Amino acid sequence: MVHPYLRFRILLARHAVARLAARLRSSAEIAALVLGPAVVGLVAFAAMPPMLAASNPWPLALPLLVLHGAAMSLPILLLRPSVLPAHAQTWLAGLPVAPRLLRQAALLVAALLASPLALAYAASLAIWIGQRPGWIAPGRAAAGTLLSFLLTWICAAWLLARGAHGPRGVQARRRPRSAAASRPACWDSTRTAGPGLLWRRLFWLPLWREGSQAGWRQAALLAAGLGATCAWMAGPAWLPRPLGAIVASVLLALLVHDADTTVRSQLARLAPVAAGWPLHFTALARRARAAAQAPSLLALGVLSAAGVAAHAWAGTAGRLYLSLAWLTLPLLAATPPFTPRGRMALLALCIMLLCATGSTIWN
Repeated sequence: MVHPYLRFRILLARHAVARLAARLRSSAEIAALVLGPAVVGLVAFAAMPPMLAASNPWPLALPLLVLHGAAMSLPILLLRPSVLPAHAQTWLAGLPVAPRLLRQAALLVAALLASPLALAYAASLAIWIGQRPGWIAPGRAAAGTLLSFLLTWICAAWLLARGAHGPRGVQARRRPRSAAASRPACWDSTRTAGPGLLWRRLFWLPLWREGSQAGWRQAALLAAGLGATCAWMAGPAWLPRPLGAIVASVLLALLVHDADTTVRSQLARLAPVAAGWPLHFTALARRARAAAQAPSLLALGVLSAAGVAAHAWAGTAGRLYLSLAWLTLPLLAATPPFTPRGRMALLALCIMLLCATGSTIWN
């Protein structure tokens, strides 16, 4: 007999996964059509890090596997507000739920969220063990991948259990708000605040407020993009150059797209409210959209400098790739919004051009 609390938490997680799948359905269709071979390649390399770590002596392999397993659980932080919404968290906070049930629910929900990763690991293991390259030891590779996944599952469950009943957030939501506090944060200072203060209150702080995933998502995309770019240009033996080009290109385009999509959504929410504010909202919107691309400019600057150091831009393919990379920013951030499907088609086109060009730089 499954406890009602466990059934409720699993249903919440399944509804969250279903909503996410519905939002990504059109994007997945375009990605499968345009980036089919690249997606298959990424799945094939899913278990490469734990397999490479397991090929080292165990005193070195174990810390690497622990680090990889913990790092792969960090995306759960982005999904945690969806699998346990704020309104459900407030309601559940008053229930007499035993700590054991909290841990069991976290383990079950984490298993549901980590199941796609387990399938990707299994497919990648099957591909590499079937090919039997010289560096792989099938038993150690399977054991290392399994250990990494178990650590990811445990860390994800810990993150979910830690956020199951956030007393600080619940108390803050239950605290009565005064009439002055119910007004917009920038209302009392719009006549004297400069553009920097307004941008911080209207666009920067909402990225990091409770329930928002945008700030952490963009930080993760920026960190992953910088790491992938440096690894691609460094050219380590374990990373094929075409794969490095694909990963770096996809992350760069996603960073530009996500920053612009986030600021457009915030502008759409603010436009009806800001109509009565004593400020020039159109000029503020232009500045906000320009400031939102600061992480993308940083990533492009690192890409350009790393490519110069690696002599990647010496040939025609390198110069073409660099031009396309810098053109991606105005193409995704300065064009009209079109429709959601049109935006995803434009993003897929940019990714396809970058991947196709970047894969030929060192040929």
